[in-house]
Amino acid sequence: MDYAEARHQLLLHGTGTLDAAGQPLVLEEGFLGSLRPYRGLHEQNFHIVMEALLSLGEQLHQTPHIDRELVYALWSLCHTARCYGIEKDGMLQRNRLITEADTARLKLWIDTIEQVALRLLLGWKPQNAVYSYAEYIVEFGWWENIAYFVGLMTQAMADPEITDAVETLSKAFAKLGPLARQALPALRAAELREYTWYSPEDRCTEEARAQIRAAITAIEG
Repeated sequence: MDYAEARHQLLLHGTGTLDAAGQPLVLEEGFLGSLRPYRGLHEQNFHIVMEALLSLGEQLHQTPHIDRELVYALWSLCHTARCYGIEKDGMLQRNRLITEADTARLKLWIDTIEQVALRLLLGWKPQNAVYSYAEYIVEFGWWENIAYFVGLMTQAMADPEITDAVETLSKAFAKLGPLARQALPALRAAELREYTWYSPEDRCTEEARAQIRAAITAIEG
């Protein structure tokens, strides 16, 4: 997904944009569109929004100039979704339209989008921000655009300065199994490194390497 398409997707899934004729264009089954009127949570919307957000990450990382409409779309998407579906007096909660399980899932979607957006705006590279999505994979799984995220997670695993994110990434690769085969070279290199984010450092290294080995085993099947 290039920058223009990623930006367009975020606008569509948020408060909308304009078509070529200048008419309002909103994705009715999109992230916000499906909440009012409520049509249930559409799992693919979260994964599309995350791919679009991280696809924008490289340009956000490189430029000091921020696209105001894009930032507004992101914050409006999160704020409006929280008002609709999470707040006690929001329409979905007030009218008992959304289950407790879906409320928790929607909250996690919003939290993850916000966390990644904040890190990208702070100047993080997308491969350094992707571990929040890796946490979601571990807990709930993935969608058909998983190849994009495997590429980013592989870049993160290949970073010699990676610290505790190595555990979450390893767990995500393990859950993906053969779908993460392209990550094997990066995992094998990571298994040889020392890890020192907590003491004793030899135990830190041992436990990190164990997680990495488990991922390699799961991928090789």
